[in-house]
Amino acid sequence: MKVEVVSIGTELLMSDVLDTNSAYISRSLQTVGAELIYKVTVGDNLERITEAFLVALDRADVVFAIGGLGTAVNDFTRAAAAAATGLEYDPDENEVIGATLIDVVAGNSAPFFINANDSLLFCLPGNRREMAYILETAVFPYLQRQQQLKSGWVLLRTVGLVESSIREMLSDLSLAANQKLSFDSYAGQTNIRLSVEANNEREIEAQLTNLNHQVRSRLGDHVYGEGNDRLESAILNMLRLNNLKLAVAECNTSRFLTRALVQVPNYGSVVETFPFEQIPDVASYLGVPILDTQEDFSRWSRHITELLRLKHDTDLSLFLYKQISPGGVQLSSFLSSVQGVSVTQRSFGGHPESINQWACTLGLSHLHRWLLAHAVGSSALKTSQRF
Repeated sequence: MKVEVVSIGTELLMSDVLDTNSAYISRSLQTVGAELIYKVTVGDNLERITEAFLVALDRADVVFAIGGLGTAVNDFTRAAAAAATGLEYDPDENEVIGATLIDVVAGNSAPFFINANDSLLFCLPGNRREMAYILETAVFPYLQRQQQLKSGWVLLRTVGLVESSIREMLSDLSLAANQKLSFDSYAGQTNIRLSVEANNEREIEAQLTNLNHQVRSRLGDHVYGEGNDRLESAILNMLRLNNLKLAVAECNTSRFLTRALVQVPNYGSVVETFPFEQIPDVASYLGVPILDTQEDFSRWSRHITELLRLKHDTDLSLFLYKQISPGGVQLSSFLSSVQGVSVTQRSFGGHPESINQWACTLGLSHLHRWLLAHAVGSSALKTSQRF
């Protein structure tokens, strides 16, 4: 199976933004027996994107188009996909009539694919986290079923350990020639793909089960789920199992954590969120003096986190804060419970577009550690989503 990746966006073409998506796809294709033959970057221009699709569909079995699925005036991926495959584009509904939706994520950047003359065109969002999730849970399983390969894999999702530590902890695993571990890290989480090739499905399943057990025995509770599990879903499930309620407030993070939590079905039964985005808003809501730049920030944050929990009579409260200074970016997570207030902080030096995702993971990881230490029933939420 020959694959081509078409990355869409003038910011990628001009190198204003690093293209990590195509690098991720390159690493992942090995597990589905695919050969990457071309990677192309094209700017936000309808005619050029259409031409790139036509060329790619002519020389590859599968084409991954990344980006340009929004509703902005320069998002041309849908129109170009329709033009390149002979389908109709409805600008009012912003959809390609006849395309197959990949219904695993919510939002305006709904992914889809088109079968065009024995080639497949997958149009995926440019958001790194969403794209990886769609590939892992929907696209790669679909391609494997189409090929009827005698291979299989399990995807383990981890948090709380950097990839280098995970590799070291798994370095003593004795893998056979038909077995492989591969890793993908993003914004504080690491996915581990366990891959096996064998003569029949029963043998594949047996070997995957054994590998899964060996990896989990070394990594323990740092593995929070499998497959299409999401960390926010696993945490909300742990809260429900323990009859706990959580209040969340954020500042300077574009409410990234809140937006992740509210995507989980029935989140409102265990989580209260608030439209805070700035320190003065939090201070005014809780009736405390606005933070003085000379005041100890950690002491003030501990106090308002505790006030948030008491005001709403919840079991836990989390205050997530991003502070930008001449010295860099500091991410802070404050978690209040009846046991007191715990703090997790980290400095950030990566790409600016990833800062809020890192802040979200920091808050979720903080909650995950507390729940593992103080609660019961820590198994992650298991769901299955296919198209």
